[in-house]
Amino acid sequence: MKVRIKEVAVAAGVSAATVSKVLSGRADYPVHARTAERVRRVARDLGYVPDIAARHLRTRQTGQLGVVLEAVGPSEPDSLLGGLSVSHAVRRTFDGAIMAGLSEAARELDVPALVVYPGGDLDVRSFLDGRVDGLLVSCDPLRGHGLLRGLTDAPVPIVALWTQVAPAGIGVVDVDHAYGAGLAVRHLLELRHRRIAFYGGGAGSGVEHFAQREAGYRQALEHAGLTPLPAIHDGGRLLQAVRDGVTAVFAETDLGAAAAFHALHGAGLRVPADVSLVGFDDIQGAEYIAGGLTTVYHPAAEMAVAGVQSLVARLEGESPRTTLLPPRLIQRRSTAPVQGR
Repeated sequence: MKVRIKEVAVAAGVSAATVSKVLSGRADYPVHARTAERVRRVARDLGYVPDIAARHLRTRQTGQLGVVLEAVGPSEPDSLLGGLSVSHAVRRTFDGAIMAGLSEAARELDVPALVVYPGGDLDVRSFLDGRVDGLLVSCDPLRGHGLLRGLTDAPVPIVALWTQVAPAGIGVVDVDHAYGAGLAVRHLLELRHRRIAFYGGGAGSGVEHFAQREAGYRQALEHAGLTPLPAIHDGGRLLQAVRDGVTAVFAETDLGAAAAFHALHGAGLRVPADVSLVGFDDIQGAEYIAGGLTTVYHPAAEMAVAGVQSLVARLEGESPRTTLLPPRLIQRRSTAPVQGR
């Protein structure tokens, strides 16, 4: 038989109203700490389970957060991969990281439930049917963020993941891609490399993250008094750059680094003896690329945690904010001090 609030109240020696307000976590009703602890202990001992549906009717809140997951495809357009065959699992590793971060955040913040919506072409009204109190939108960097524009007048707080460009009133949580690119370039500079190429689409790709990574590459070189090179889009141009004196390559993604290694290795060049190579993302399997790829760790799971935290803060009355998480460099075996030529 279901235990009722009145039974908890009798066993704890307090009123039913006190039990209700202690167990609901309301701060506007002062209860002595020892009394509140006794109420919670008695509720646990009796096996009391709160009636969530009734609470939602009273508060007009569901206690649930919505998550829109745009399906994340390859982290590089196919045109930049040079025909390299990459497994589906490696290409989509960020999906798992995002889900792990959401699960961790829900557990730590005691979120009763996350309602996960598929991305794609669903009508915006599908996310605003009253079943959630706020919405976390995980954007696909390669597809743009049109959904956010449709949510500008949403009646619930919105926080966007994986973008730094969102309409006014929408919170943002992303990785600091420019800073991460700077980490990669400074690592190569510390190894005395001075001719460092950028492999990828960069600003010309139309993808904001790739543009930010190229910007970080350029800023780091300019700060060192060196001239950045134009972005390189294919293996043939990369090989020509190496013949022209390039000794290190920063690829805008790990998949791009795999394609660069494929081109270098095919031409008989050794990594890192002839050319050092750094990627970005630390995807699953990066430790096997080029014998162990030095790369920039992309904190996707941590970003999801920060997104849920930001959304909860919005529900508690905070204004929209932008949060950028710093990545970190992971050194493996694909970089070495520059060798004399």
